[in-house]
Amino acid sequence: MTPETGRRATTGQLLARAIAELDGRYETSGSACLGDVLAALGPRAGALGAALLALPLVSPMNLGPVTLAASAAIGLLGLGMLRRGDPPPLPARLLAVPVPRPVFRVMRAMLARLSRWIERPQPARTAAWVRGSVGRRICGAGIVAGAALLAIPVPILPLTNTFPALAVVFFVLGWSNRDARLTAWGMAALLAGAAVFAALGIAVATVGWPAIRAALPF
Repeated sequence: MTPETGRRATTGQLLARAIAELDGRYETSGSACLGDVLAALGPRAGALGAALLALPLVSPMNLGPVTLAASAAIGLLGLGMLRRGDPPPLPARLLAVPVPRPVFRVMRAMLARLSRWIERPQPARTAAWVRGSVGRRICGAGIVAGAALLAIPVPILPLTNTFPALAVVFFVLGWSNRDARLTAWGMAALLAGAAVFAALGIAVATVGWPAIRAALPF
């Protein structure tokens, strides 16, 4: 009997189980793709799928083309929540994008770092704007906005991925836990991400990208 027998698995347990299943897929077949990531979550691959795909993007690790593919999938999942709460069918070409195994190691590391928020108990009394269709639409809009920032084609820089990815994760947790505080943190992370991109745009317009690139320590 597993610890989850007889009760509903928590968000953290579902995400950890999905990552373990993906690791097992690598052991048997040597590969995995975005479709496998979502399939590992089964029928709850809507909002939780967006959070799982956003987890490795919280790290400043350069994921190359995986970032663009993940942001597209996250955005489509967010649109599904805005529409009716069901995940829309994603393009087969997008689902077939391969995901390197190190990405799953980063997922596990980020899951451990965020566990204190992921496993927050559901508040006894929740704000109306994190419940029902209103909460679902707020979560969906936040996910879509975070995905849009993740999709901006800039070279990897500190925080350009981190804040938008955190926004996606916190919006999902705020919705799944009916937690207004986590949803507010999602909004704050989204604003911080937008501010980083605005500052980067102003800097590029002022001194040019070559000068900024030369000043970076990496």
